[in-house]
Formats: sequence, structure tokens, C-alpha cells
Amino acid sequence: MDSLLLKYNSLDPDSKKQVMDYIDTMVARMKKPKRAQSEYKKRILSIPVWSEEDIKPITDRSPFNTFKPEEW
Repeated sequence: MDSLLLKYNSLDPDSKKQVMDYIDTMVARMKKPKRAQSEYKKRILSIPVWSEEDIKPITDRSPFNTFKPEEW
């Protein structure tokens, strides 16, 4: 801890301010409570994502092109 104080004391005033701002930011992050996710957000995050392989049959439309209408 003494070496930390020696290093801090050797800094110029602007650098000391930067160090203090950084420490304040770190302390604020630790104190900030994490909010629980809402049920809506949980449901949105659980929606599956389709890959290119999953949608290939739909984009090819090959099953739809095989139907031929009955002629009268």
C-alpha cells in the first residue's frame, strides 16, 4: 500500500484527478445493483434464431413449385 501512495503522490494534479475519477467509476460499478430481468425480456431472449440452413427450404420454395393445378 505504501508503494501505491508513493506512486500516487508522484503524479501531477491532472493525473491525480484521472486516478480519482477512475476509482470513483470502479466504486460506482460495485455499488450499482443488478436489476432482475423482466419476464418479457426473458421471453424475448428465449426466442430461437434460425440459421441459413433452417430457412433454405423456405427460400428455395421447391416444395411449393411441385404442385400442379388440376386441369379441367
